[in-house]
Amino acid sequence: MSVKEAAWQVMEAAYLKASSQGQLPANARQIMYAARPEIIRLTGKEQPWKNSQYFTQTLLPTFMEAHPDLTADWDVVFDARGHFREPHTGHTFGLGTVEVRNYIRGWRWDIEADVDAIELSHTIATFGPQYRYRYALFVEKEGFDPLLQQSRIEDRYDLALMSTKGMTVTAARRLIEELSLAGVTILVVHDFDKAGLEILDKFTRNTRRWQYQVPPTVLDLGLRLDEALAMYLESEPVRHPGKVDPCRSLRRCEATEDECDFLVHGEDEDGHWVGERIELNAMDSQQFLDWLERKLEEAGVEKVVPEYDALAVAYRHLRRVATIQQAVDAALAADEDEVQVPDDLAETIRERLADEPEMAWDEALWDIVREQDSGEPA
Repeated sequence: MSVKEAAWQVMEAAYLKASSQGQLPANARQIMYAARPEIIRLTGKEQPWKNSQYFTQTLLPTFMEAHPDLTADWDVVFDARGHFREPHTGHTFGLGTVEVRNYIRGWRWDIEADVDAIELSHTIATFGPQYRYRYALFVEKEGFDPLLQQSRIEDRYDLALMSTKGMTVTAARRLIEELSLAGVTILVVHDFDKAGLEILDKFTRNTRRWQYQVPPTVLDLGLRLDEALAMYLESEPVRHPGKVDPCRSLRRCEATEDECDFLVHGEDEDGHWVGERIELNAMDSQQFLDWLERKLEEAGVEKVVPEYDALAVAYRHLRRVATIQQAVDAALAADEDEVQVPDDLAETIRERLADEPEMAWDEALWDIVREQDSGEPA
């Protein structure tokens, strides 16, 4: 049986497993991990898994295209590749599956006159960790972002989220140091492999470009070997680049001997170091969420409530907002005379935009309305 024939046979069951029976978004790599054991069993070939893009970028998309009715409700998440930004509104999103889908769903084809739904902001304006979070969660895989957003992990645990492309960059190190000085603990979630352990190590290690003035507060949440084996997560073979024994780096990263033995089995006949690895994507969506929440609770993550003095300032502010809101509601409830729209409105707006081309049409319209209310000529 060919790899494609085997993938076709097991794809639906793999998606259901990865997505918790269709209840949660499933990253393409999670589906790959669910499908891989059966494909290997049916074909006897492990070769496709040396390059996971063959599954995530070829087999899975081709299957979905060939079975539109079956996969119509599948919530498969492919990682974002690039970004898109609107003019004037500032709407920005990554060019990934969920991001594009949500953007298109939100398109508006009519101007909504929602003045009757004005509600003043009743949140306290903050910037930085002081009154919002005491923990920042670093997840090595950006592909988990849609799942974390849907489960509202950030809001339920008052967590900041961060990620980098590969190893921690200098800007991230500066942020980590400043967050640590502000009392924030950095929680690190990573694959159980050489790269994941090196990423964890780099969080606290000085580099040529950045030397920590104070040791950063970093806590490893895993994934580590003992818990991966306890969850019976699927591993995959790996060939380490280079001729140096990878265990030298692993021991520097404080990997145990059992972890070194799992990640590095020895040299193959070609002189390459080989072993096994276990990715976070080996967990299905619900399993990952359950595991992450358990780790957060073990780390002592809890909701943020400011001290009394800060609460008193916020209380007085919101009392004033409530009073103003009552006045706004009363004004909206009053009868309105029919508004007369100037016949030359479009021409007037074009004249404004000719003078100030960086403006949007609704900015120009607002200026005109305000000038009319003030009695000045438009």
